[in-house]
Amino acid sequence: MSTEFITQDIWQQLTKATRSSRQHCCVAVAYFGKGAGKLLPLAKGSRLVVDASERSVAAGQTCPADLSKLVKRGVKVYSVPNLHAKVFVLGRAAYIGSANVSNRSASQLVEAVIRTTDASAMRAARQFVLDHCLHELTPTVLRELAKHYHPPLIPGGKRGKKLAKQTSTQPTMPRLLLTQLYLEDWSQSEQAIYDAGLPVAQKRRKHPLKYNLNAISVIGKCNYERGDVIIQVTKEGRGKEFVSPPGNVLHTKSGRDENSKSTIVYIECPNRPRKSIKVLAQILGCTLKQLRFDGVVRPAAFARDLLNTWAK
Repeated sequence: MSTEFITQDIWQQLTKATRSSRQHCCVAVAYFGKGAGKLLPLAKGSRLVVDASERSVAAGQTCPADLSKLVKRGVKVYSVPNLHAKVFVLGRAAYIGSANVSNRSASQLVEAVIRTTDASAMRAARQFVLDHCLHELTPTVLRELAKHYHPPLIPGGKRGKKLAKQTSTQPTMPRLLLTQLYLEDWSQSEQAIYDAGLPVAQKRRKHPLKYNLNAISVIGKCNYERGDVIIQVTKEGRGKEFVSPPGNVLHTKSGRDENSKSTIVYIECPNRPRKSIKVLAQILGCTLKQLRFDGVVRPAAFARDLLNTWAK
């Protein structure tokens, strides 16, 4: 076990440790600027938590294009809008300090980090990262964020205009909903609505091999909107109930037949196995009733636990 205080050649050490790591790296760092992927060349299977809020992207502090390259490589990327930590678990050491992943940090700023190989400290650092793997950034979400990106007006990505102050002390998340489904053939009108909206949903996809495009039909008022995250609970008969991993709403398309309004909701889900509702309840330590709820998931702690189930 060793602990070291580092103030010189910090990014040379972080980059080297990232490249040489034989384990999946876990990193939580507030900002990930343009060209940051070269400083932190994370390998497939690693996890990265950043502040990819519209606020940070518009200020040039986080670059969606660089995050997209990591996602394409197989890195799982998550966003916590009020993140300020800089925690790097790289191979057999953890680094905790001041450095964001940016060229300015590497070439101009005075930074300092603690490097430790203490097993308990590394476990705690890794768990900190995993606990904040809540809102996964899919290629579609990153493509939308890229529309808001502007290069920083001055080196370091400082804000070009005054933006709303964020005061939350807890990780903020997208709106998470549970939806209760059962298997049933669609009507001709529902199929027609699906066919009409499919080109838009398909256009918003970027890597269809890694993510599945699902669709559900909602009769009457539709409470889902683009940007929501949905967890589908499907009753398949004979007592079988399965819970799908969280998916991002890409598009909604509404239409009417003679009797009612129908809305097709197109959902992009990561290509991961579903879980039995009973197994998931045991993992979470919750009741089946909580998972059979239809609507926005509350409290926030339960929503984080649900998202974390697929993040771990």
